[in-house]
Amino acid sequence: MSRLLRALVPVLLLTAACRGLPSTPTAGTVPATVVPTVRLTEAATLPPLPTPSVPVDLPMSCTLDGTLDSLASFLSALSRGDVGRLRGFLASPTSLAVESRTFAVVPREPEALETGLYTEWPEAFLDWVERRAVQRERWSVLEFVRFLPLDARRVLVAAALLREADDLMAKPMLGMIEFDCTEHVVIAVVAGAVGAESLPASPQELLVAALQQRPLRPPAVEQPCPRSSWAYGSMVGEGPIYLGLGPDAVVNLGDRNATSGQTIHTELQVVASERGPILVRLFHLPEVVPLAVDGQPALFIEPNRMRERSRSVELQVEQPGCYVLQADGVTWQTQLVFEAVPDALAALAPNVAAVTFPAELRVVSALRESSETVRIGLVGPTLVARLSISVAGPGGPTAGPEAHCDQVSERVQLCWVPHPVWGWPQTAVWDDGLRRYQLVVLAGNRDAWSEQELLELVRQVSTGGEEPGPP
Repeated sequence: MSRLLRALVPVLLLTAACRGLPSTPTAGTVPATVVPTVRLTEAATLPPLPTPSVPVDLPMSCTLDGTLDSLASFLSALSRGDVGRLRGFLASPTSLAVESRTFAVVPREPEALETGLYTEWPEAFLDWVERRAVQRERWSVLEFVRFLPLDARRVLVAAALLREADDLMAKPMLGMIEFDCTEHVVIAVVAGAVGAESLPASPQELLVAALQQRPLRPPAVEQPCPRSSWAYGSMVGEGPIYLGLGPDAVVNLGDRNATSGQTIHTELQVVASERGPILVRLFHLPEVVPLAVDGQPALFIEPNRMRERSRSVELQVEQPGCYVLQADGVTWQTQLVFEAVPDALAALAPNVAAVTFPAELRVVSALRESSETVRIGLVGPTLVARLSISVAGPGGPTAGPEAHCDQVSERVQLCWVPHPVWGWPQTAVWDDGLRRYQLVVLAGNRDAWSEQELLELVRQVSTGGEEPGPP
């Protein structure tokens, strides 16, 4: 890997005289073959490095000259945007079973994400080449650093490359190309900037290393905590990855088991349309220092072409405050923001803590919105809702002209508005003399719940047990 680092760091200081320097094998090693310098384009921006002595280990069906000629032809066609010629290199092998094919280009700078690519289909790769040809995308080989046989006919070639385009500054990167010497087919192409001290062993490891080069970025607005918006069920976020912390993206540390420390157990879900790799990292605001995800600095979610991905995760939450879970895909970046509050539910809303809610609703979070208002997040199999509890004010509850109003008890008056399609209560407001309650159903199917279940909820919350003090 030291040769690769020498290629990537001082490349901008090289001059044409460098090409005359001889290659010197490492002391005590005798390479099987010395790879010659290969110039892929007629007008490369920078001269390629003299390739050091690299032991070449090829499958029986491969020759060094044939492999280098094919790679040179492939990369030259890519740099010229020659889709017709590239299509010949990407035709599916006729006698080789290939379970999946990966074409990925991982940009490091978040503002350059649209220049990246992840796909499993050759035609999608060709479409990307056509789009990038408008920006004169060019790849030049600086040096070959490894030849790794995969079986009797496939070889994985790693090379230090220089990527440049009209909308990109010249950037060194590492590329891995999987090549079938018998069919003369490029099976996979993965490229990205890396900063590791060791050469990634596989395209999968290259994806991880390249995504780790992305900087951690705090939200544009840090105060108050810009919690992620509700998406569906208990999930928050804007996609393509979601975090399961309830509709308000709040964690009540006071309700956590002290024996488990400050580790939050929750769920991540990735939409089925997003098949590529994802790197997930956690940090606390205002500090931007990585915290553990599943006991490690970063969590890598492997590509999956078959279905939606979901997994349980453990997040290290050290103290109350605002936390950011940053997720990086090859061509996108998103932030899942949640708030850890010190209070337990029983401290914020004691009259709700012991309630058994209808429709299998359960309390997933509680948050003090103001000195007089607490908001509860409720999630059930068919229903997602928010319940706000505040000090009762003058006058009775009002919910508009379409509201149905009932006197539930001597001191509890309830008004609710039906869902425009399903008819069950979508919003409701009621007073019990001490508090005013406002319920908003965020989502529910046709048979999510009923007026009778709303009345049961009101009775449980407002007339069950002793009268506690105001929230």
